[in-house]
Amino acid sequence: AAGGLVLARSHHVVEKTTLYDMTLDPARSHAAVACHGRSIRVYEVETGKLQRCLKGFSSDDGTVLKVQLDPSGCFLATSGSDRSISILDYESGETLVTLFGHSEIVTSMKFTLDCRYLITVSGDRCV
Repeated sequence: AAGGLVLARSHHVVEKTTLYDMTLDPARSHAAVACHGRSIRVYEVETGKLQRCLKGFSSDDGTVLKVQLDPSGCFLATSGSDRSISILDYESGETLVTLFGHSEIVTSMKFTLDCRYLITVSGDRCV
């Protein structure tokens, strides 16, 4: 391997649903995965085992397409096919706020390092 970097697949998790996006917690021990429907599945990275499921957003329609944990690991942002953005408490799964504003689906989102802002971009050409 060039420069001592070795990449290897250690776990292979197969689901019966489409998986759209994932984010790692700050400790890199859990992966939160956006799944078809409205769920977020949290897997343990070391074992690949499902740890818990969260409701990705409060709407009864649509699919969770994007997930992003903030750098503190306290908040999970989700965006869906209904063009909404939800902020969840990562531990409890409670939806803290649902935001609207984009006229197309959110294609990417990132929290700032100080956790003060969530920056989103969308198919509507807006940031």
